[in-house]
Amino acid sequence: MIKLEVLGVSSDGHHQPVVILRNEERVLPMVVGIAEADAIHAALIHRDIGRPMTHDLICNILVGLGGELQSIVIYKLENDVFYAHLNIERKSATGQVEQVIRIDSRPSDGIAIATRLSAPIYAAQEVMDQAGQDVSILGGAEEEEDEDDEPDFESGP
Repeated sequence: MIKLEVLGVSSDGHHQPVVILRNEERVLPMVVGIAEADAIHAALIHRDIGRPMTHDLICNILVGLGGELQSIVIYKLENDVFYAHLNIERKSATGQVEQVIRIDSRPSDGIAIATRLSAPIYAAQEVMDQAGQDVSILGGAEEEEDEDDEPDFESGP
């Protein structure tokens, strides 16, 4: 497994949001939905809108049930669709691990949750071999990104 960091959310040039994940000199660009892109961006800049959004709710439920997100793993790319799962440990009131749970997830939702909980994000080597690209495709954009800026995609017509 290859550990990734979220660089940010951008546009693919066709007004589709793309989350950019990075490991050293490789990036994994992934087209995501507008709502998921906004949720990821909000977590990256620690935007507080006053009420919990869906991904915040999931985090709250997870904690309330004694679970802890250990990681998200993007394990497969098939027919241009990424597949991921959440690895969760459920603990007793004394902190003992009672159960390890793997939950199927869209990668974008998993990234939004992992970003909120500071959990690591991994990709299978096969996924990076198929879809990973050299960091140079960003053209220096990774240094120019300002975390206070809104993402550069449009949310409607």
